[in-house]
Amino acid sequence: MSDLSLWQAQHDWVGFAPVSGAVRTDVAVIGAGVTGASAARRLLDHGLAVVVLDARTAAGGASGRNGGFATAGTELAHSELVRRIGAGPAADLHAFTERALDEMLALAVEFGVPHAVRRTGGLWLADSGERDELEASVEALTEAGIECRLAPELIPEPLRRQYQTAAVFPRNGDIMPAAWVRALVADAAARGVVVHEASAVAAIEGGGEAGWTAHTAGGRVDAQAVLVACDGLIPAIAAELDGIVYPVRGQMLATEPLADTVVTMPTHCDHGFFYFQPTVDGRLALGGGRRAALESEYTADERITDAVQAALDRFLTERLGLHGARVARRWAGIMGFSADLLPVVGELPGRPGLYVSGGYSGVGNVQGYACGQIAADLIAVGSHPQAPPYRPERFLVDGRLRPAADQLEKSASRAACCATDSAAG
Repeated sequence: MSDLSLWQAQHDWVGFAPVSGAVRTDVAVIGAGVTGASAARRLLDHGLAVVVLDARTAAGGASGRNGGFATAGTELAHSELVRRIGAGPAADLHAFTERALDEMLALAVEFGVPHAVRRTGGLWLADSGERDELEASVEALTEAGIECRLAPELIPEPLRRQYQTAAVFPRNGDIMPAAWVRALVADAAARGVVVHEASAVAAIEGGGEAGWTAHTAGGRVDAQAVLVACDGLIPAIAAELDGIVYPVRGQMLATEPLADTVVTMPTHCDHGFFYFQPTVDGRLALGGGRRAALESEYTADERITDAVQAALDRFLTERLGLHGARVARRWAGIMGFSADLLPVVGELPGRPGLYVSGGYSGVGNVQGYACGQIAADLIAVGSHPQAPPYRPERFLVDGRLRPAADQLEKSASRAACCATDSAAG
């Protein structure tokens, strides 16, 4: 069984040659995923020359190996986002991500891959332990003017014994991430962006008026600015973000085509520890299960594991009732979580011309596209209306970026696992 994701296996890709020799440009973008491609296109609109580098291929990492959800908003509960930045800015930020998804839908049609981004709606399921939280979330979102509603009638039949209520988010959707991102990269290249694959960046050096140099095995790229757009792998290049952005492995499986996938739209449950969706070609794609071995999933190792895959298999049969369903593919991808669950986007303090964008905390398909635009505007003109909550400066302590003592996702995930273990005992 190949370790390619379903999405990568479904999309042929010719690709681009590696860097050879010395290349000069205005901006070097490290990462040919959704953020890198989005930023590159936006930088072109500002009249800047762009070179994109990727260690593998376009959509070779997280952008082609994720769960395939197109979700507006952030990973933070809306009430918490309001507490941090205020009701008006929180509503504006959510609206910005919804507009980003609208753009993605329109571009997929323009690029000739309308199946790659679809507005299908999204569903969250809640058991008795999560019911109050979900109902409160729907109330807060509705008061903020965000379209959603309680919809217990939409709980798939096999799951009705386990889950008591559900909420539907009509403006969310699904995505075939490799097809979408590769179409975005191909369009950027056709418009003038230079793309080099198989060009892992071993180091970057420089800064200041002389600019930056990104070194690869085959050559180097000299640029006035560098954007590191590798999500969970950012600290490998920008070490000062270690602990502020950190990798989390997400494991997946996909079945062979089924007569009935049981579910009708992208669905989350169990505090987001399981997520699943029907695919365009009639399969079920199922991910999560990492609480089966939680601590081992805080890693940049992309290999699948027996413990988590076994948890996915059990969910497939015991919860969804898909006994006898044959698994066609199993894979893993590396997500980037930030310590406070908001993306980290902007110029690194004390390192002029070095920018980052990542830490999407599990909702990177839309946030990655939106944050690529934020990063590009910061590079080109120094501002973007949605940039302030995302700037790295929020992690400054005594003038230096410091690893966060409290990483919200880890705290919440460990608490949820303890609660589950206690209930089981």
